[in-house]
Amino acid sequence: MRTLIFKALPVALCLLFSAAQLQAQLSISGRVIDASNGEPLVGASVAVENTSLGENTDSNGRFSIKNIENADARIVVTYIGYEPQTLSPNFVSGKPVNIRLKPSSVELDEVVVTGIVEGQIRAMVEMKQAENIKNIVTAEQIVTFPDLNAAEVMQRIPGITLQRDQGEGRFVQLRGTPPELTNFNINGEQVPSPEGSYRYVGMDIIPSDQIEAVEVTKVMTPDMDADGIGGSVNIKTKGPQGGKPQIRATLASGYNNLRETPNYNMQFSYGQRYEKLGFQVTGSFFENNQGSDNIEYKFAKGPFFNDDDQQEGQDNFFVHYREAQLRHYDIKRTRISVAPTLDYKFSEDSKLYLQAMYNSFTDNETRRRLIYDLEDPLNANYFLFGGIDHDVRDRIKQQQLSTIALGGEHKIGRVTIDYQMFYARASEREPNRLEARFESPGQAITIDFDVSDPDYPRATYPNETNAANATDYENFELDEMLLENTNTREDLYTPRVNVTIPYEFNNGQEGYFKFGGKIRSRVKTQDIRSQTFGAYREESILYPGTGDPLNLVTIADDFYEDNLLDQGYVLQNMPSADKLRDFYEFFPQYFIFSRNETRKNSYNQDYEYAEDIYAAYGMLRHDIGRLMILGGLRFERTDVTRNRGFGVILDGNRFIGVDTIDNRRVQEFWLPQIQLKYGLTPNVNLRAALTYTYSRPNYVDVIPSREEDRNEVSIGNPDLNFPRSTNVDLMIERYYRSSIFSGGLFYKRIDDFVFSYKRFGREGAPGSGNFPVFEFTKPLNGQDADVLGAEFQAQFKFDFFSGFFSNFGLFTNYTYTYSRAYLPRRVPANYAEAIIIDPLEDDLSDFFTEEDREEIELPGQAAHTANVALFYDSPKFFARLTANYQDDFLVEIGPDPDLDEYYDEALRLDLTMNYQMNDKLTFFADWINITNEPLRFYLGTPDVIKQQEFYSWWMRAGLRISL
Repeated sequence: MRTLIFKALPVALCLLFSAAQLQAQLSISGRVIDASNGEPLVGASVAVENTSLGENTDSNGRFSIKNIENADARIVVTYIGYEPQTLSPNFVSGKPVNIRLKPSSVELDEVVVTGIVEGQIRAMVEMKQAENIKNIVTAEQIVTFPDLNAAEVMQRIPGITLQRDQGEGRFVQLRGTPPELTNFNINGEQVPSPEGSYRYVGMDIIPSDQIEAVEVTKVMTPDMDADGIGGSVNIKTKGPQGGKPQIRATLASGYNNLRETPNYNMQFSYGQRYEKLGFQVTGSFFENNQGSDNIEYKFAKGPFFNDDDQQEGQDNFFVHYREAQLRHYDIKRTRISVAPTLDYKFSEDSKLYLQAMYNSFTDNETRRRLIYDLEDPLNANYFLFGGIDHDVRDRIKQQQLSTIALGGEHKIGRVTIDYQMFYARASEREPNRLEARFESPGQAITIDFDVSDPDYPRATYPNETNAANATDYENFELDEMLLENTNTREDLYTPRVNVTIPYEFNNGQEGYFKFGGKIRSRVKTQDIRSQTFGAYREESILYPGTGDPLNLVTIADDFYEDNLLDQGYVLQNMPSADKLRDFYEFFPQYFIFSRNETRKNSYNQDYEYAEDIYAAYGMLRHDIGRLMILGGLRFERTDVTRNRGFGVILDGNRFIGVDTIDNRRVQEFWLPQIQLKYGLTPNVNLRAALTYTYSRPNYVDVIPSREEDRNEVSIGNPDLNFPRSTNVDLMIERYYRSSIFSGGLFYKRIDDFVFSYKRFGREGAPGSGNFPVFEFTKPLNGQDADVLGAEFQAQFKFDFFSGFFSNFGLFTNYTYTYSRAYLPRRVPANYAEAIIIDPLEDDLSDFFTEEDREEIELPGQAAHTANVALFYDSPKFFARLTANYQDDFLVEIGPDPDLDEYYDEALRLDLTMNYQMNDKLTFFADWINITNEPLRFYLGTPDVIKQQEFYSWWMRAGLRISL
């Protein structure tokens, strides 16, 4: 018996081991598809019930789960916007299964509603499955807001504030940081800026109807460019889809209330896939005839001159006007964009693609200004010596941004290789720019401002002996005329390659290892050709004959405004740009050429800049059940191979020459990153991240250049350090059908942040005479800054109601940020006793107390930002009323806190409506800036207004066509 047992034991053990092995090798694979059209569902959750086993479907809807221990296990399949499904498959057969999910109770009968809902679902799936924290807005969602450019699309995203230009969103600020701390991309690669001053891109150059999706990444992964302390913005263009040809078009027109002028919009797209070859092209045209009315001021801080008992010292300094301006703008803006895409799929695992985009933005602007020059204040409103200028600026700014990318992705065995060669060019031209200023004649004018309405002060002339000079237009004389051509260009070359190697263990744990590198090489140049004239004389000792009179009577056109800002301000006898150009063409010999000013305007802002950025990284993702761990290390090296500016050297008024100023540097960063994502349930994620990032200063900040405009001087600082940041993020997300709820906390520790510091000073060699007072601006590094914030978003329909009210829904988000930043304490500002600044050194150290430091808000940080939108969504009709709020924030740091410049809070209301006429036509209407919210800046406290600019409301309506 014992012998029989010993003989049977090995057999039993083998059978037991074989059964265990068989049980451990149970698996299931297949695809998850839409039951109505057979399209793969990307990111669907496929999980073994009551276990940690499971995964999300790939880009083809495929999944594979191994190491299933129980042959009776059930599989649970869920996807946002679809009914969940539970099945009991036959694991032993090993055959792939097709799992068909049906759309949930959200009505998808109608084409337009289907697009809106499916767009929301697609965005939420991508956010849910993302390895890092990001927000996504799709094209289907974009059409539900009245946003015409990419910047305005992004204002709907949590944590984003905008800087506006002429009423339109332009620069994007992310999570309480200024725009230079965010990088901007098209189809995943950084793009250059058309503007000569900035690295960051004005997002108003890209029309919203050219966008397939906007991705705002708030936490970087090691395979992403790390030069974005605030985060990263990526614009995805439209690509070819499967199935029948997709043809879409938009025709629209509208009305701008302020100037009573029209706007026009046209868009067309065509896409189709012919088996392996896919093609998509989109084009857009938008023209907006608009304008703005503006009142703004320049301020100083110094003593009043009517108090014999006043003492020297800080307590004797008062904020007062230095200049007051009334401005009238006429503007025509035109956007043209074309985006073709071509791809060829050899198989589901191998493809090549070609993506391109061309954007053109033309800003045709005429600005007319009435300027009060103010000196020697007796109090905050009364000035003994004043002057009045009438000036005009007429320019056409032409910006272009073009990109082209050729790349591929191939799966060789289990290894995936992707590569790309990317080229981008940005340019800005201002041909034939004209600025001219005429000044009041004779004795200086005494000016007293009536501040009965402090928001709209009115100039009066109490001294009868010189009051008539204010309106003696026939004797106004040309003070300066500038003719200028500017060309700015930036070229960017970016080759990259990535290799992804997946792995899996027998215990169900899996992941991948990824490594790669890229080179980003850029060259940027700016060339200004200027002619400056300081006066006009009807007669010349060098030329025979006599010129015609040049004054505000002979050179004015029929422009007349008697109710600027609806406050009864009058602008009349303003110089005409067209008449001035004609006048100069007939009488050029009588204009007095300013050689030194011409040289300074032509050379001081010219520059050449080149840098090469080398990046390499390695990262590992490891999944343990519902827990994802992603970590890695990124290395970036910046070689500034050329940073060349040009400076005009003068000895008094004698021209010495043009100095070439060169600066080179190398900067290296090692940047570790780690992120965790844990799925509490298939639709609830917890996220945490610790990352390290940095940013590069703007060109205007580091170019050794010098810009002059009237009594203002701006100077570059090539010695600026690169800002660096440590970032901590926590987030929880809850997804349900077509709804989302999320909340999170973030913290940033930023070292060497950059700020623009202003100071009043007299320019000249130390101790050498009395010089005019200038306002100097120079970028400097602060010491350190902390940014802490919390953000929340919710989007849902009122499904808990029945009938009519169930069609309503709410879209809302809110972000709170707090910051404290430190810099050396500023000494008090005194305009009248400004310290002399040596133009060769530009040293501002005398204006700070190095042994003490001062706490400020980080420039660009708004405490509160929020979006609240109530929408109605039925099968035929969609409407959304949106409120967008952003709090005030610090823009520029002044000589002392009373002169710090703030961007004021704003609340904008917009309305959009869509009505589906049939399955091919949709009528839509947008009403923008319903409450005529202005752009406002203030100094120190909100009652010291620096600028108010009004645009009124505007509307558009049209048809969207889908064939």
